[in-house]
Amino acid sequence: MFNSFKKHQNTEQPNSNQAENEMEQKIIEELLRQIRLISNLSSVVIAASAMMTLFGVGLLYLDKVPEASLTAGVGILASISSVQFAKDEKEELWEMIDKLRK
Repeated sequence: MFNSFKKHQNTEQPNSNQAENEMEQKIIEELLRQIRLISNLSSVVIAASAMMTLFGVGLLYLDKVPEASLTAGVGILASISSVQFAKDEKEELWEMIDKLRK
């Protein structure tokens, strides 16, 4: 009777480890999905910012200096902020993954 209890008890341990591993895998998959979305969003914002910057340069050639300065400035500012946002999010997600593994 005691032997069967020990066998049953030992089989429960691997199942709980397996459940923890599956949960960790699902969390990592979700984090990777979020990283992909953030990366895609950042790419779109950077492309739009680059287009705004180029439009601002085009306005300079048309002697529309105030509009060109504003457009180019906004484009550069948006590029910088989107790159910084993507970098911060990536670092935060890697910290979460490191915490999960410990």
